[in-house]
Amino acid sequence: MRSIGLSLCGNYANNRRHRPRFLVAVSVTNAVSPAASSLSEARKHRLPRVAAQVGALLAIWWAADWLTRTLGWSISPGVLGLLAVLALLLSGKAPVGWVKDGADWMLGELVLFFIPCVVAVVNYVPLFRAEGVQLTIAVVAGTVLVMAATALAVHAGCRLERRIAAWRGKDVTEGEGE
Repeated sequence: MRSIGLSLCGNYANNRRHRPRFLVAVSVTNAVSPAASSLSEARKHRLPRVAAQVGALLAIWWAADWLTRTLGWSISPGVLGLLAVLALLLSGKAPVGWVKDGADWMLGELVLFFIPCVVAVVNYVPLFRAEGVQLTIAVVAGTVLVMAATALAVHAGCRLERRIAAWRGKDVTEGEGE
């Protein structure tokens, strides 16, 4: 994951080389002018970039949707789009900065994307009256399992990242000794 500038481990010790850019930008902005207007200027410049990145991510999703419908694939367009973005990032054809701000905005506003789902539940009141307990158990159990699997995957990725860093450290010291 380091090859594209990402780290699964969130602590600063594992991310010394990859400090968040927004912290640097805010500290430079505050050093130059502590006025609030400079922060609003930074937001004005960030808005078109976020809009363009969200638009690009939506275009990738629409292309994946068109591809799955045209070819009759049973894979979700979201998964196919995710794989396409991952392939672009890993191949180096698109830098992380190409999607970072847009993806951060979408994750920050994630709750808004669930509102249509909750409103749609109103159409299924009889279903919830008949099988509400079973549905609730399934949703809660599924959520817990997804959260546990995500935590385990992040933990395993963090351990792998540490092992790779230790291995690279040993490899570098062995090369210097010769």
